[in-house]
Amino acid sequence: MVIGLLALGVLAGCSNPETRTQANRGFDYEDASLRSTPLLIPAGLEAPAFNNEFVVPMLSDSAQRGVTGKALDIRPPTQVLPLVRGSEVMEDASGLWFYQQRLEQPLEQELSQALESFFSNQDAEFRRDDQGWQSNGRPIGNAGQQFRWQLVPDAVRRAVAVQVSALGREGALAQDQQRAEASMLNAFSLSYQRELGRQQSLLDRSPIKLELDAPQGRLLAAEGYDRTWKRLATLLPQLGFELTNRQQALGYLDVTFDGLSAGNWRELGLPAMAIPEEEYRIQLGDLGNQTSITLSDKDKAPVSGEVLSDFATTLGQAFERTDLIR
Repeated sequence: MVIGLLALGVLAGCSNPETRTQANRGFDYEDASLRSTPLLIPAGLEAPAFNNEFVVPMLSDSAQRGVTGKALDIRPPTQVLPLVRGSEVMEDASGLWFYQQRLEQPLEQELSQALESFFSNQDAEFRRDDQGWQSNGRPIGNAGQQFRWQLVPDAVRRAVAVQVSALGREGALAQDQQRAEASMLNAFSLSYQRELGRQQSLLDRSPIKLELDAPQGRLLAAEGYDRTWKRLATLLPQLGFELTNRQQALGYLDVTFDGLSAGNWRELGLPAMAIPEEEYRIQLGDLGNQTSITLSDKDKAPVSGEVLSDFATTLGQAFERTDLIR
């Protein structure tokens, strides 16, 4: 126990590579100087010829000198990360491009709300003006640092950039400012990603309207392809279908219907699906804001209208039920 406590004490006094600003060796080399002595030539021999082409000249007093020793910050630069799907780092790494993906709300308005939600959730002090926002650095543990936030729309690319710049502090190094800006961008990006994930989770669990389009021999889901695919893959096993093969890129699922007992249908609260217990192929078609669903037998021939109607009745009610979605 004593040895363990001593080890913990030693480790507590150490800093990790991300926070250690100085090298973990001594700096005696800064006081070192080049000492040379003339080449001794034995009596009776001539001194060799010397080539001065590679002699390193002494630095002049006006020459620029970089930081050395304790003044050299060895921390790696903080990198701006495009954590949100589809986002992109700006060329100068001063911001992130976000692209319009949903049509319900303008992207600039969505990002404005996301920024203010980010400040509020992190208890950061902020204010909005004609140039954007100004906030403190509480989200990265530096409440004394001030930041300027701006939204830069690009109508051609249907994108909006979120830019942040650290406001100058007396004696602050450029590297420290870059690290602070990158950390703030990453903190906002992570917050925005979590909010988008929460919204997507709610959307995935919301009801989807499913209708029978008998003349075309298909079902129509009032939702896009991705959500309809997820809903089908989640519900089919609960309705007595075994998924034997699925290809989302090609839009089909091969299934075997084994059926459910009357008690199981009553427990689910759905009408019993009285279709033949055999193999089927379910084919999805991307229609933009809608998705078509067709049902074929094992020979890839469309099922009868009666079978499709029975399939649509049960599946349509299941699509409306949020309690069946895991």
